[in-house]
Amino acid sequence: QDSILDRFLGRRWNEFDNKIVPWICPHCNERSSFVRRGSRPRKLKTSEGIIEFKLYQVTCKSCKKTFSPFPQMLGLKPRTRISTEFEEKIVKLALENSYDKTSKYIEEFTESTISHTASRNIVLKVSDNISINHEMSNFNSILIDGTKVKSGSKERGTEVHLALAPIKKVDKNGRKYNEKRLLAFSIGNPLTKFKKELSKYSCDNVIVDGDSSYSNLIKDLFSHATHRRCIWHIPRQLSYLLYMNNVPVKDRENFLYALIGIFKIEDFYRAINEYFNFIQTFERLEFYDIVNFLKNAMTGIFHSKEDWNNVKKHSSNSLIEREMREINRRTDIGCRWSNAGVYKIIKLLEINRH
Repeated sequence: QDSILDRFLGRRWNEFDNKIVPWICPHCNERSSFVRRGSRPRKLKTSEGIIEFKLYQVTCKSCKKTFSPFPQMLGLKPRTRISTEFEEKIVKLALENSYDKTSKYIEEFTESTISHTASRNIVLKVSDNISINHEMSNFNSILIDGTKVKSGSKERGTEVHLALAPIKKVDKNGRKYNEKRLLAFSIGNPLTKFKKELSKYSCDNVIVDGDSSYSNLIKDLFSHATHRRCIWHIPRQLSYLLYMNNVPVKDRENFLYALIGIFKIEDFYRAINEYFNFIQTFERLEFYDIVNFLKNAMTGIFHSKEDWNNVKKHSSNSLIEREMREINRRTDIGCRWSNAGVYKIIKLLEINRH
């Protein structure tokens, strides 16, 4: 700091007049006419401990205001007490743990203390400064799903809607992972914001789990895409319906194995025929809710003979279910969330993952 001031203001008691300097007065935008004005102490928390130093100050001759030009030159945010490097580590910890545990881990593994409130404020601030934008606008497939999280005023929580696009498989540490893009997500109903974010994209295939709230959405946004039902979800949804009809566990398993077996039949027309027979079984049992469920799912399952054996085209399975598990895991920590708070933590969580 001394050498910079000597260079642009001159040495003490022998100062330059009206020399252009590499900073701007934040009060009047002056670029010259400054004089030295002592220093003030500063403490900065980092993951390696607290750094103590002095910030030299100058006074602007035009407006008579005193300030330090060095925070901007040293890469320090105004009045910040925590380094950017430390903030990044706090955010990564907070994405995996509650804010209270984050503070305890910081205290245990570093020489600094950060309260759980400060950890939360850092996470929310970082989330506010991030936007979701992609250079790509057209994707092969878009996966849409939802879950409920413990937030808001309703007893059962609030709905989270999420849209992802698988891009390609990549090798990480000897294993293959699906690279994905977060396209849109929203909290609660209606789906207005979710629809607005998704309207920026187009795709060849849309895969949903059968949630009726998505029907009109995908018809409006992706009228030219192929609308598919995820065959991974269907047996699980059938299991729930069988449970609601008081079907014994063993019989439930037999029905599920039969349905999964139909999906594994390689011959397209034989698979359709077996599926019709499967529906008739429930008609004879007078389980009409299951009959309607299977009939509604049919067009999304048996789209065409050409792609029947291409399971990737009509199965989202772990690609989006893994995101649902991560969201539920993180939002099930601590007390009940506000919708705004859970929106921000999910946004950071998904951006960090993808």
